[in-house]
Amino acid sequence: MRITLDPLTRLSSGLRISVELKDGSVVSAGCSGMAYRGLEQMLLNKSPMDAPYFTQRICGMCSSFHATASASAIESACEATGTVPKDALVIRNVLNGFGWLKSHLEHLYLGFMPDLADPMYGGMLNSSDLGNLLWKELKNRYASLGGEACSDALRCIKSISRAEGILGGRSPGSPVIVPGGVTSRPTRGDIYALKDCVEDIKAIVQKRLLGALSIEEWLESTHDNGGEHAFKYLESLSMDDLSEEKGWGDLPLFMMFCSRMLAKDTLSLPAYIALDMLGGYPLDDQLIGFLSYGSFYQVRDGYAPVEDNQAGSFVLPAGFTPGGLQNINAAADRLDPGLIVEHVYASFYEYGEGRTSEAPMDEETVPVEKADAIGYDGIKYSFIKAPRYGRVPCETGPLARLINSRENLIVDTMRKLGGYKSAGYPMASVYTRTLARMQEALLLCRMLQGWIDDDLEAGDGIRRCVHVSLKPGSSGRGLIEAPRGALGHWLKVGDDGRISNYQVVAPTTWNASPKCGELKSGPIELALLGCQTTPYGYLPNSEANPVGLYHVVRSFDPCVSCAVHVIRG
Repeated sequence: MRITLDPLTRLSSGLRISVELKDGSVVSAGCSGMAYRGLEQMLLNKSPMDAPYFTQRICGMCSSFHATASASAIESACEATGTVPKDALVIRNVLNGFGWLKSHLEHLYLGFMPDLADPMYGGMLNSSDLGNLLWKELKNRYASLGGEACSDALRCIKSISRAEGILGGRSPGSPVIVPGGVTSRPTRGDIYALKDCVEDIKAIVQKRLLGALSIEEWLESTHDNGGEHAFKYLESLSMDDLSEEKGWGDLPLFMMFCSRMLAKDTLSLPAYIALDMLGGYPLDDQLIGFLSYGSFYQVRDGYAPVEDNQAGSFVLPAGFTPGGLQNINAAADRLDPGLIVEHVYASFYEYGEGRTSEAPMDEETVPVEKADAIGYDGIKYSFIKAPRYGRVPCETGPLARLINSRENLIVDTMRKLGGYKSAGYPMASVYTRTLARMQEALLLCRMLQGWIDDDLEAGDGIRRCVHVSLKPGSSGRGLIEAPRGALGHWLKVGDDGRISNYQVVAPTTWNASPKCGELKSGPIELALLGCQTTPYGYLPNSEANPVGLYHVVRSFDPCVSCAVHVIRG
């Protein structure tokens, strides 16, 4: 049986998912980006200094991240990364931090969580009093029309947009991030206004995600001291009242009742949604890796590019972890950008001389010329290319970041899942992917308050930008993290001082990639293998509403606008 989701809704731009079911389980999956864009062609023969403004238009949700990556690529080409002033890096951190938080809230409450209010769950959870209580909370919180969480999220997003406008001039598409620093000049009044925004934002995030606990209480317990504290906290909460007032914020509610391992196997509860059984990887260590480029600058003058391998350059470190996670107790492997290549074997592009893979800096990508070469059932089936790291497809995003930084709550949760070997829980799943995004949202609140309270300074006499100059024939790359994961910009300057080639590899290019020349599937395709149409297995007629498939794909938060590019070498 074939199920085709075309387009998958509640995502940015067009994504098509096609799966084959046998005996109720997915045996093959195809992930197709359907948008043909060509935005990067605008950059050819333009001044490199204009690149941050053009690349912001790749995506309205990701504008400041593209501007930062673009500016970093230019700074790399100018050999000026070590000269960017501290106060400029603080402002970049704050603008990107607000953007990350907004993206996470939009994904959680407008994209992912409404699936938990699907009427199917009302029928599956009504066999116990606890199940009825849980369904009542899910429906009241996450219903797409009238749900409490959606209303709270929109209020929070409004406050974040206001804060972005105060510091960046407008939101989205702030013009202040430039090669060499920033042009923003915050006043004392601006900083006081930002502090007010942060307090409003934290109040809403705390109410939604944690309920009774403060953000700092939760992070001190789970992030600073270990995930076991979270499990003990969950066990201390009342099962007679699942309201926020009783401590059941969205994070504890999700962590307990969206895990079969915690709810059923550990506490023998009669109600749960087994998201920890969905979206894992078969033959983990052979087929997948977890990749992150490093995110948020340390507060000091200058920064070291990822390729310099200088420890401590970023708050969340760069790294790579093989999918088997056997070395989860050791530090992540160092990142080698030289291992990154892009394949077009299954993409609607061609490389010259029969090549199917190229390093981003050297790509000469040509779209297929004939309309009849564009179809979704043949060898080529996507406008998204297929990046690989040392021949390995990689998941990127909040889960990969927190794995590579060995964040306590996520690592301890994965260890606990791995301890139930007979049950076959994958350590990477819809459950841990979503839990990582929630935990990261709380960490962002902490970091934003620290940067604004302790590091952001007012006044015109502060150095926030340095002059940078590009030599003809130079090249550079900017590797940063966006909310959805690893974002890379590669730049080449011609002998005339103009852009001769520009390449973007976005997080969804990694996550939603099709097969490569070695016939290895991308992360979303791999995560769908073995999946059934609901977290309770295959149910009759559930192919008409395969909520299990929705959970898997949406847990990656795909953004096809960022993933699809057409580049002429």
